Amino acid sequence: MNLSIDHIGYVVNDIDKNIEYYKKNFGFSQITKKIIEPAHDVELVFVGNNNFFTTIELITPLSKKSKVFNFLKKNGGGFHHIAYQVDNINKSIKNFVKHNAIPICDIVSGAGHNNAKTIWLFTEKKQVVELIEKQKNKKFNERFTDIII
Repeated sequence: MNLSIDHIGYVVNDIDKNIEYYKKNFGFSQITKKIIEPAHDVELVFVGNNNFFTTIELITPLSKKSKVFNFLKKNGGGFHHIAYQVDNINKSIKNFVKHNAIPICDIVSGAGHNNAKTIWLFTEKKQVVELIEKQKNKKFNERFTDIII
């Protein structure tokens, strides 16, 4: 199985304040416009360095029905998941399940990744992992939706 880190996800209460935090403290830029992800009832944005190697996904729930609402309420936000690009999402899911991971949603079209197939899993080490199927004919720096830099 071939994995490469795509991004690190942080749940936040205020996306705009966190965009400014990452700009001021890390010299990051806002990579994408704000994106609504209906499958998880969240708003998100990607920030990072200009070579797209280091990317952070800032996520905020849009309602109490959101899949990250309870995480924000319980923890006040913070580190949530690591996302990996994979060549074949179905084979990767089977491999993770074989090693005791549990899918916590169905495969969905990722709004932040040009509708690429995505899924979240919960591993035996109590980690949330997101798998994103690599997009054919897209360069690494073209993997996000609505890039602004």
